[in-house]
Formats: sequence, C-alpha cells, structure tokens
Amino acid sequence: MSVKNNKIINPYELSGEKGWTELKIPDTYGKGRAFITGDKTPDRLMVRYFQKQSDKSFVARVWFGPATEGPAGFVHGGSIASILDEAMGAAVWLIGFTAVSARITVDYRKMLHLGTVTLVEANVISVNGRKIVSGGKISGEAGTIYAESKGLYINLPAERFGKMIHYRNQVEESLSGTDNNEQ
Repeated sequence: MSVKNNKIINPYELSGEKGWTELKIPDTYGKGRAFITGDKTPDRLMVRYFQKQSDKSFVARVWFGPATEGPAGFVHGGSIASILDEAMGAAVWLIGFTAVSARITVDYRKMLHLGTVTLVEANVISVNGRKIVSGGKISGEAGTIYAESKGLYINLPAERFGKMIHYRNQVEESLSGTDNNEQ
C-alpha cells in the first residue's frame, strides 16, 4: 500500500506464507477495548496475525498508515512499541499462558517509512515460574530490521481475564484446522 497526501492508495494484501495458519480474532474481541485489534480505521494500522506451524511462533503482517505518523513521513515509535507488545504477548498466550506485560524494551534500529508492509515475529525466550520473557522484531521485505524488543510478562490466573478466555478459546479453535496458506 502506498500513501499520497495522507490517503491510502492501492491496498496491499497482508497474506501469510506457506506453513502459516491465520489467527482468526473474533470481531467482538476488540470492540471498544483494544488499540491494535479494535480500531478498523483504514488509515491507521492494518494487521493480520498468524502462527508458524514449524515452531508455533507468532508472526504478523502489519501495514502502518498515515495515522501512525510520528516524525514527518515515518511511523511513531509508540505505534511500533504497541505492535511489538501485542506480538510478544500473543506469543506468550499462544503457548498457553494467561499473562500481562510488566515491562517491555524496544531498540529502534532504523526509522520506518509510513505505508510500509512489515513482518512482525515474536517468540517466548524463557519461563521461570510466573515470569515469561518474550522477544520480538519488526522487519521489512528486504530483511531490514526496524525494531527489536524484549518483554517480561507475568502469568495470572485465567479467571482474571473474564471474556478474553472465551475469545482465546475461539482463536485456538481456528488454529486446529490445517495450514490456510498452502501455495
């Protein structure tokens, strides 16, 4: 997708690759609560989530629109940090923990131009009792790394999450199918 005068031109398809299964997030999950998944405004973020079948890690395709602008023509660091927190947290939830972020750090490697489609990858690095460490990165099609992150997540009892557990079960059910990115 490209941006001209803050208008979206020619939307990209944020498709996955062979061996990736799309995570189908229920529409009702984000209504009124989630910064990343809840706002469908087309000039902000476009996101599709996947799980790699080879290692069960989390991956996503993300397009950063004009409403994510920080410095002129570039993505705001807070938008990048939000996506990385979402990705690292998803990696933690995908392996069965019900955790929240306690701390995240982001190392910004290169400024990211608006309108860029990126690959976001996240995985769990370690588990020590209730503490889970996750890492993530945002890269471009040519392999350019724009940002890397590490997060500390704290596992909490599932009942503390109310309806979110029901939604997680729906996401897990969507993964029980076959690879929906066969090529």
